[in-house]
Amino acid sequence: MNIYLDESYNLQKEKGKMFISINGFAVLDDKILRKRWKNIRKPFIKFKRRIHATDSCFEKLREKSIKMLGRHDVNIISMFQLSREIPHSYFKSGIKFDQVYLELLKKLFDELSFNEFKQVKIVIDARKIKGGILGEKKFRKDMEFFLSNKFPTTHCEFKPTPSYFDTLLELADFISNTFYKEYQQDSGHVFEKLGFRLIQIKNPL
Repeated sequence: MNIYLDESYNLQKEKGKMFISINGFAVLDDKILRKRWKNIRKPFIKFKRRIHATDSCFEKLREKSIKMLGRHDVNIISMFQLSREIPHSYFKSGIKFDQVYLELLKKLFDELSFNEFKQVKIVIDARKIKGGILGEKKFRKDMEFFLSNKFPTTHCEFKPTPSYFDTLLELADFISNTFYKEYQQDSGHVFEKLGFRLIQIKNPL
């Protein structure tokens, strides 16, 4: 099993609903999916800029990303947490974002349940963790400890990776940004279109 994840969030009250979400997909054969995504994104390389979901030049590619995943053998994942539903223990002069992020990932992996798989590769978009390199090492160590204890019969590989290093993380970024807009607008249109392929978890904390 191969899992690709990216986070999106709004923590500014003036921008509307405040939430944290983690989105992406799980796929058994990521080689086939990678090849298909590379073919779909190929015409957009002509813009000679980094392909990124927040860039309006790639709006048509966003639409194609959702359509492609709807036709491929994948499970699309969305973990959503309203800020106002986060317990007080996660606050100290603001949200302890890294701690919330770690706990949301644990809740997500617990829900997905890896026990039926011999190997699981988890690739997440690398992000800055409070505390610099030491903070990042601690974050990774905490996650690896959780995975090894929760799923002792499954070899779990946890790989924080910059999105520009992996085209499938780029795809997860498009999915995450699309879901961000759905959550901001209180829309369920895209979620309804995905149907049974979507694993959606709301406010697990």
